[in-house]
Amino acid sequence: MKDGVLVIDKPEGLSSTKVVEKVKRKLKVRKAGHGGTLDPFATGVLPVCLGKGTKIAQFILEGDKEYEGTLELGLETDTYDITGEVLARREVPENLSLEDIQKVFDEFVGVIEQAPPAYSAAKLHGRPLYKYAREGLKVEKPPKKVEILAFEALKFDPPYVEFRVYCGKGTYLRSLVHDVGQKLGCGAVLVKLRRLRKGPFTIEQAVTLEELEKKSPDEIEDYIIPISKALEFIPAVTVGDELAAKIRHGRPLAISAVANMVRLQKVPQRPRVPWLRLLTPAGDLVAVLEYPEDLHASGYVKMVRVFS
Repeated sequence: MKDGVLVIDKPEGLSSTKVVEKVKRKLKVRKAGHGGTLDPFATGVLPVCLGKGTKIAQFILEGDKEYEGTLELGLETDTYDITGEVLARREVPENLSLEDIQKVFDEFVGVIEQAPPAYSAAKLHGRPLYKYAREGLKVEKPPKKVEILAFEALKFDPPYVEFRVYCGKGTYLRSLVHDVGQKLGCGAVLVKLRRLRKGPFTIEQAVTLEELEKKSPDEIEDYIIPISKALEFIPAVTVGDELAAKIRHGRPLAISAVANMVRLQKVPQRPRVPWLRLLTPAGDLVAVLEYPEDLHASGYVKMVRVFS
């Protein structure tokens, strides 16, 4: 079986970890891991890294995401979604329109502070928050900055709102919906969620677990995205074969050299991801390095991973 990334269309009701276990059993691979958790009730794009592909999971976790979903107004639960215990029911304002909802959505576009839900895998003192919650302990993790690139209200059929959101890594959609409900004054919970894109991976590339079971090993290999292609969302510069060989043998690379390559090869100087790929003239992947915050600084770049 090839190393790389297999995009699964995760079904409702399974955890991301359970999906990975099913993929491992089907493909008979020893090493596999997912590139970004989806809640059990959510569906859609779940990148599964296979074999040596697990070495690039850290990069896949960084990519932007696109979702479509449905929220219900007038309801609050302890999990911020429809699966939780109901904490409150409130009246939805009678004159509320799709335009009014969009105005509230617009307030969340940009870099915002967001706290994770109590029932989430976010960790506090090394323990997932959901473990504290299940023990009846009320703890709060400090909010962190996340980025909402676009937030669109698609349809309003009271009390339900269909929406689409584009966001950066680390965004909790349940928290976003909860905060919308607080702004509107009536509460809101997430009812449905489908991930359409995670980094470079789209729902069009995905295969369902049912389809996977019916396919032969050769047919499945056609769906596996090679490591080099899976990282194409990271900006790249080309280095000569001689320099590539030296980097693979541990030679440090000066920030000034990277700055010259970025300038001469017209690479975006402020990419949305904090890395840069080094490629040979033939397009082979040499390394992924940490994109320097200051291209005019002295010193050497940090190599995140070197590929032989």
